[in-house]
Amino acid sequence: MSLPVPVTFHHVGITVSNLEQAVEWYSKVFGLKPGVALEVSGPSGERVLRLPPHIHRAALLPVGDFAIELLEFEPTRKPMEMRQDDVGYVYTCFAVEDLDDVYQRLTAAGIDFHTEPLVAEEGQIAGSKFCVMRDPDGKTIELVELGPGMRVPALHEAAAAGVDLSDPLIMDG
Repeated sequence: MSLPVPVTFHHVGITVSNLEQAVEWYSKVFGLKPGVALEVSGPSGERVLRLPPHIHRAALLPVGDFAIELLEFEPTRKPMEMRQDDVGYVYTCFAVEDLDDVYQRLTAAGIDFHTEPLVAEEGQIAGSKFCVMRDPDGKTIELVELGPGMRVPALHEAAAAGVDLSDPLIMDG
């Protein structure tokens, strides 16, 4: 087989402190429901994840053409600081049709956002709106209303044309 290997996106895993609480929250806020529930233990789970003896439970919640896998480990190792600048930190971004409406409804339901929706006005991301909230464990969740340049076909087109990392769009507002 030659490189690169062609791929499509299937799921992202998020380790949580309490699986039931996380599933309930993702269901309440986004309407997501588990499509699979698993409990993994023993030598195969230890070998697959290269972890000492443990039990982990998981739920896969389908979202469009991919899924979020929520994982709870026993024993837990240590809590993260939940800072996006920690190497290895991963966050989720959900696209919505009307971010202002979603922001108003979730704020009314008690969800705390870092900011109101912010509008990108320049470059490839112009016309997109963004805002960030946190899940029950403090993990970042970004919501975005996609402008034309942020839609996946436009990103593929820009990637094929070549993006220069040394010449980024500067956002310093």
